[in-house]
Amino acid sequence: MGDILIIERQPILREALRQFLFPEHHVTARDRWSGAEDVADHVLVIVDRDCLDAGAGAVEEVLGVLARLRVPSIWLHTGPAPTLRPKGRTAAVAKPLEGPALEAALRSLLPSAPEDRPEAGTAEEDEPLEYPSPAGAIIELTEVVDDPDEEP
Repeated sequence: MGDILIIERQPILREALRQFLFPEHHVTARDRWSGAEDVADHVLVIVDRDCLDAGAGAVEEVLGVLARLRVPSIWLHTGPAPTLRPKGRTAAVAKPLEGPALEAALRSLLPSAPEDRPEAGTAEEDEPLEYPSPAGAIIELTEVVDDPDEEP
């Protein structure tokens, strides 16, 4: 479980990313980069390259701050993949976003924590095992909503 910062102008894409990362990660979303103070206490930053100001040094500034603070980052882009450094702490994912590509980038940058999932048979007797839903899973609301017209 980690705190991830998303920098994305489009509200729909911000929310889609938030839902994709839920429940494994706590997400903070911003519509623009406002400086190094945004990065504090985050284990990963997802940046839409198109969100950064058109200024020539915006991408280099953000990359420099993230490298100095040693925070890994995923860069969303259109067109050819940008050259990002340092290689071990950056990844590029093309838009439109696809779940497997984003998931692979997350796995390559974040340490996995298999101990977060309960092992089979570790629940007390008569207590159901609960596993977190996989990222991006569809929740069927019809399974959890009671019909008010139905008599108990």
